[in-house]
Amino acid sequence: MTYKDLYNFAYHFLLEKDGVTEKLIQQHFQPEYNKPKNINTIYQRLCETAQNKQMSTKVIGGSIGGVEKLKDVLFDFNPKKIAETFGKNDSEKLLNEIISKLKPKGQIRRTSRSIWPLFCQSIIDSAYFLSEFNNAESFYNWAEFFAKDEKAKPALPMLISIEISGIGFPLACDFLKEIGFLNFGKPDVHLKEIFKELNLINPNERSTIKQDYQTLKLIDKIAIENNTTAFEVDKIFWLIGSGNFYLSNIQIGRNRKLFIEQIKTHFKL
Repeated sequence: MTYKDLYNFAYHFLLEKDGVTEKLIQQHFQPEYNKPKNINTIYQRLCETAQNKQMSTKVIGGSIGGVEKLKDVLFDFNPKKIAETFGKNDSEKLLNEIISKLKPKGQIRRTSRSIWPLFCQSIIDSAYFLSEFNNAESFYNWAEFFAKDEKAKPALPMLISIEISGIGFPLACDFLKEIGFLNFGKPDVHLKEIFKELNLINPNERSTIKQDYQTLKLIDKIAIENNTTAFEVDKIFWLIGSGNFYLSNIQIGRNRKLFIEQIKTHFKL
C-alpha cells in the first residue's frame, strides 16, 4: 500500500458516508484563520487553542458563551496589555477578573491542576510569548524561519509548547495549521491510532513526543506523495476519526475502527 493508496482510500471512505459530498469535504480544507494580520487575532487563536485540551472546551467556552467573550477581560485580546497588567504567576488574579466580569456557569475548581487555573496560566504565558513580537508580521517572520525548513519545522511547535504551559506539541501544531500554516498537521489521537494500527508509525513506541514526531513526519510524506497539503491530510483522517463535519449539521460518527478494518481487508494488511 502506497501513501497515495492510503489517502485515496481514506478520501473515498468519507465520500461513501450518508450526506458527505466532495464539496463538503473541500469546505473543511480551509483553516479557521488565514495568516491574520493583527497580533490580537493571533492571541485570540492561542486562547482558543489552550481551551481545546481534553474537556476544557465545555468547561471554559461553554460556561462563558465562547472564548471570544474573554475580550472584555483581555483588553480585546491585546497580549502586550495583558503582559503589562498580569505577572507571569498571576493566574489566580486573572481568574478572579474572569469570574467578576464574565460570571462563568458551573463550579470553578481552584486546585493547581484544575482546568480554569491551568487555562489562565496558558493565556498569560501566551500573552508574554506574543508580546515579544512587535506585530503579526514579526511573528510570521520568526515562525516561517522554521516552517520553511523541513528539518527545522518540528522545532517550531516544540518551542511554542515550551513557551506556553498547557499547549503541548499537538496543540501547538493545531494552532499553527489553523492560522494558515498549511504545511502543518496535528498529531491528533485519531491519526496516531490509525497510523499505529496500520504500522505506519511504531505501535510499540512509548514516548509520546516520539509518536507525535513520527506522525507529523508521516503526514508530510502522505501530503508530498499526493501533491496536497499536510492540512488536508490531517483533516481527512481527523474527519474519519471524529465524524464531526463541524461546518455543517452532518455527524457521521466515529469511524476509526471501521476504517482500519476496511483498509486492512482491502490491501490484505
